[in-house]
Amino acid sequence: MKNLIHNLEAAWYYHQGSCQLEAKDNDAALANFDRALNLQPDHYKAWFGRGMALGNLERHLEALRSFDEALNVQPNASFGWHNRAIALGKLGRPLEALNSFDRAIEFNPCAPNIWHNRGLLLIDMGLYDKAILSFDRSLNLQPDAYWAWYNRGNALLQLKLYYLALNSFDRAIEFNPDDGKAWYNRGLAANSMGLYKQAISSFNRSIACETGGGEAVGEERVALHNLVSLSQRKVKFTPTFECQSQDYLIWYNRGVELGIKGCYSEAIACYDKALELQPAFANAFYNQACCYALLGFADLAIDNLQRAVEFMPNLYRELALTDSDFWEIRKQERFESLIRG
Repeated sequence: MKNLIHNLEAAWYYHQGSCQLEAKDNDAALANFDRALNLQPDHYKAWFGRGMALGNLERHLEALRSFDEALNVQPNASFGWHNRAIALGKLGRPLEALNSFDRAIEFNPCAPNIWHNRGLLLIDMGLYDKAILSFDRSLNLQPDAYWAWYNRGNALLQLKLYYLALNSFDRAIEFNPDDGKAWYNRGLAANSMGLYKQAISSFNRSIACETGGGEAVGEERVALHNLVSLSQRKVKFTPTFECQSQDYLIWYNRGVELGIKGCYSEAIACYDKALELQPAFANAFYNQACCYALLGFADLAIDNLQRAVEFMPNLYRELALTDSDFWEIRKQERFESLIRG
């Protein structure tokens, strides 16, 4: 009877601690979890809650001990292994943290947040290719997780896979258009690819979201300088279509190179080839629209812009709205209607 009363009292303190933890009152939550554990030392949920509160208070070594106590009682608790991994990561013990993430996945392979946080750890370890695989697993389970698309883009950026990074940031923005960090990093990727106008638009959007700050302003100036420098060059470029590989990215990158040198017709031909190989390549449609607009072919420009908008409406409408390539056609009814949606 005494044990029953103690257990009921422990359950009450656990409930109070859980509510306070949710309200971010970590000190009060910790006190109540301790009360629960004084009455019922094998209350593994109270040990988990105690570890969470300690982690929020940056007391990671104590948090780790709490998670270990919880896992001694309930060794197959995925939640405990997951949070133990986070604590180990905070303590600078990445290999042990990775092992804990893998144990968490062993018990719950369908938890997108575990795969995502494992990817973050792999980024910290400099294992960017493996991080991308973790983010992919997370996104297979939760395709609209903009934070996972954003961090996947960061890993690709580190590997200098700029086009793939750009696509990941585009997906992040698709699901969260006001993510200033995603716009900023999209600008970095675009700038590295020589897409200076897109970079400037992205940095502007980051600044508008009030999260890019001085860094976005500085990068915008770099992109603008690069754009002006390119426009002042008179480089003759004779394209050859005897490409060693049929990879659509090679044709796309050739189109980018030709476009920034003012060879718009040749760039269009390259984008056409890229789209033959990858018909769902939205950025190729957008760049092709820019080239047609600069050549004065308004209908073809709007046709291609519409194709890009069909894939990612918010992103490409936002870019087209501020892109100087479309200045000559922006008063046309079809263009205005497309931007309005």
